[in-house]
Amino acid sequence: MSAAVTRMSGGATRRALRSSPAMRSFSSAAASAKDVVIVGSGIMGLNIAYQLRRRDPAMKITVLERASALGAGSSGYSTGFQRAYYSFDETMGFALDGMHCYKEWQSYLQDSTAEAKFTETGALWMLGYDQAQNDAMVERLNKFNVKGDVLDADAMKEKFPLLSTDPFPTYDDEGNECTPDTGPFSAVYEHGCGHLDSSTCLTDLHKACVRDGIDIRFNQRVASFDTTADGAKVQGVTMEDGSKIGAGVVVNASGPWFNKLNETAGVNLSTTALPVRIQVGHKYVPDEFCSLPFVADGYGPSGIYFMPRAANNQLVFGSVAHRFESEVVDPDDYNTSLDPDVKQDYLNCLFHRMPTLPRDGEIVGFSSMYTVNQDDVHPMIGETAVGGLWACNGFSGHGFKLAPAVGSLVAQQVTGLKTDAWETSMPTDFMGPYREPLKLKQKTHFA
Repeated sequence: MSAAVTRMSGGATRRALRSSPAMRSFSSAAASAKDVVIVGSGIMGLNIAYQLRRRDPAMKITVLERASALGAGSSGYSTGFQRAYYSFDETMGFALDGMHCYKEWQSYLQDSTAEAKFTETGALWMLGYDQAQNDAMVERLNKFNVKGDVLDADAMKEKFPLLSTDPFPTYDDEGNECTPDTGPFSAVYEHGCGHLDSSTCLTDLHKACVRDGIDIRFNQRVASFDTTADGAKVQGVTMEDGSKIGAGVVVNASGPWFNKLNETAGVNLSTTALPVRIQVGHKYVPDEFCSLPFVADGYGPSGIYFMPRAANNQLVFGSVAHRFESEVVDPDDYNTSLDPDVKQDYLNCLFHRMPTLPRDGEIVGFSSMYTVNQDDVHPMIGETAVGGLWACNGFSGHGFKLAPAVGSLVAQQVTGLKTDAWETSMPTDFMGPYREPLKLKQKTHFA
């Protein structure tokens, strides 16, 4: 792609993308007006703000957060897990762009005091696929310079002796255990995966944004988007207290409140994202379990993931199956606890996969929300039919890992500029808000 190159402060460069729309002018006529208003200070909103500011240090950016502090929405409850295993090459590359930023977190933020650290664990994908399918996945991972291994039952027992290779059983009408016919065991081990603490990432990113002059306001509830009389262009936002903030660009990164705000501007997208209740548990585990990788267990009708946090001997576990991910909720009124029946279901799956896992100890849990795209579990990112109003939502549980790359993508779309570092090459329309739904063999938030 040809590009016009402009020298920025600090020796970085930015390039005007020839295939992008003409660069917007961000001079504000009124002193109170902003160039960009971002609704939501989760991991998406803050990364978008940070990536915009990297392109134009003079840009007036305001981030509006409805809560009183960071991490009150989905971002604060994320496991912070990073991986490249995806159904589409585009998403795989997108995830690796985000992971690169997380692995080089201090460099990405230009802050040697940033505290979030990437902890490498690897990932074991036991999703019921046969060896040929898993060989194909490893080949795809290798195309992106990600090492992967296909494990049969013997290799699995040698590498992870704490894990059973038996499929999770089913039961007949009389309650008798039945072993499903799943074929020979096969799994993929993905090297290089790992996690960061989501709350620490938010704190680090907030500090970087404030350092760079981005205006971040808490306890700021947006009631509606303001548009021109014909509804063709966005003009800013109206707050719940009736005050207005003018802006030529507004980014809707409000997570579970996304649809309510879009409705105020008459925005309807080609896919539907809804707030879905997601339940997570954790328990203390002995040291020998802390060396296990992240495990996605879909071998038989299990449908859970689990991952150790060695720093505090905790095992975090949640869902990968639709039966755990189907409760659509009101983001302002839902049950935030872990349901007893779901907890028991999770534990049954855990004890099957790890037969020597101690049964004693307290189980602590909570519920949060994913905003799940009901059509293809991929986000919708891009300018809507209302000019200047950007959609950024529907991440379906894999938003945290993508967020730095999402920030790059949205900043490229808004400004027409690409810098010489921390960028993504994701096609701008692959996750566009008016795309045809992507075709998936299996719809879970692992996409």
